Amino acid sequence: MKTISIHDAKTNLSKYIAEAKKGQKVYIGGFGKPEVVLTKISNDDSSRARKHNFTIAKGKVIELQDSFSDETDANISSLILGD
Repeated sequence: MKTISIHDAKTNLSKYIAEAKKGQKVYIGGFGKPEVVLTKISNDDSSRARKHNFTIAKGKVIELQDSFSDETDANISSLILGD
């Protein structure tokens, strides 16, 4: 079991993420002692990172009697509808 330093992990994070995506566990710690592990999320855990679909709200966003500026309305609609 190889343990990398926190400094090395910060410096080469992309490299270690790529290793973790390939299924390798990357142990991170100090003085050769592992403290945390960087690992790939299994398919069963991927539901946590699920993207929510708000297209059901399309066309149903109502205006609040000019409570917001046009720019704010556009920003809110963009966030909700993903446009």
